[in-house]
Amino acid sequence: MPTDRRQHHQELLKKLSIELAGNTEPLRMKKKTISNLFRYEGRRQASSREVDLRAFDRPLHLDEKNQTLDVQGLATYESIVDFVLPRGFTPVITPELKHITVGGATVGIGIETNSFRYGFVHDSLLEADVLLADGRVVLASPDNEHADLFHGLANSYGTLGYILRARIRLHNTLPYVRLTTRRFNSPDAMLKEMKQANDDPQADYIESLAYSPKELYLTVEKQVDQPTTLRSTYGPEPFYRLISQSGSFELPIREFLFRYDPDSFWGVPTTGVYGLFRRLAPRKLRNTSFYTRYARFYTALDKKLPFLRLTDTTLEPLIQDWEVPWKHAASLLNFALSRLDLDDKPLMSGPLTSPGTASLYPIRPQKLYYNLGSYNFVKKQPGQQPYDNTKIMDRFCFDHEGIKMLYSSSFFSREEFEKYYNGPVYSKLKIKYDPLRLLPSLFDKAVRSR
Repeated sequence: MPTDRRQHHQELLKKLSIELAGNTEPLRMKKKTISNLFRYEGRRQASSREVDLRAFDRPLHLDEKNQTLDVQGLATYESIVDFVLPRGFTPVITPELKHITVGGATVGIGIETNSFRYGFVHDSLLEADVLLADGRVVLASPDNEHADLFHGLANSYGTLGYILRARIRLHNTLPYVRLTTRRFNSPDAMLKEMKQANDDPQADYIESLAYSPKELYLTVEKQVDQPTTLRSTYGPEPFYRLISQSGSFELPIREFLFRYDPDSFWGVPTTGVYGLFRRLAPRKLRNTSFYTRYARFYTALDKKLPFLRLTDTTLEPLIQDWEVPWKHAASLLNFALSRLDLDDKPLMSGPLTSPGTASLYPIRPQKLYYNLGSYNFVKKQPGQQPYDNTKIMDRFCFDHEGIKMLYSSSFFSREEFEKYYNGPVYSKLKIKYDPLRLLPSLFDKAVRSR
């Protein structure tokens, strides 16, 4: 292995270009990490040629002066943080789940609780080497001949090409984060305080958990040099319970960045065998990837052996993120809390402001939005059709000038989809960068049913 990671990267690129030169077959990517697409029902993959990109999984070069990192597209945020944190940096936006890759978070829509300051993951991208389906690798930057591809990467979900290398922005960090939580008994009161935190230059991160119209928590977080009440995300309580009560404490910065990973937000139950797992399992197994693999195995087993009744048929998934302009924040939150039976789990939310340069995720630039995330199984109401909760929430979001992320199941007509996600621009990008249609279209990849 060459000592210079960038030299090794160039060798991998040369080998890949020879392997894929002039490709005319449908293409799909092989990687080490699990998919972070959450589809309510499995899909059969079309026959295609598999390109092995597993070796493109390392940070390459840290430029401390310019606070940037060159990193391969399949590198996880865990590997990135471990590479830059000892030198006092973190990515500007770091998703909470360790095994999300930088390429995946860029072509998806990655968000975090400091997105009110820095926007989405793709807003910290400076340039990217993109593998096209015909085997070419092009450099996409905001001001070169592939600027249209650069601005079209976000929300493309690998349907225009695969990121092999990204240059991303970093920023300096302190060793701890102080978390201060307050309880509220109305959405309006919580949102008023959230807006004040958004305008406070001392706030580094903002997040809220809402269980009901009478039980909401707002946590404002700030980086600090020293702890006074140090806690851990691997302690006896899952993290979300630590901020479901008023008070203050600190977390080490690395644990804070990945604070929801050990319990897959609130997906790992706290009772029975799960409670034992939380207490006794080694930390290397305490991550969302392990739990997701287990959950998928469990679901597949239930489908094969339905008489075992392993799953609760009164529940259905509601795993989604929605954004609406801030003026509609109270309407969205109140609607969700009045409409959804959350089964004693919270909704997560926070403010968001983005430069708005992603052509396939059209939001208003430099305008304050409200992000609402549901990572739950919710109770089905009598007489409901499958996934009605998702459809009803989506409809409310779009009726209020909003947009939703596409990492989970969606139920649009093609006409609706092209209207919401800038279909004409996507069509031009597809013709230019994938004229043979060797990669799936964004509609085919994102929408469960037509």
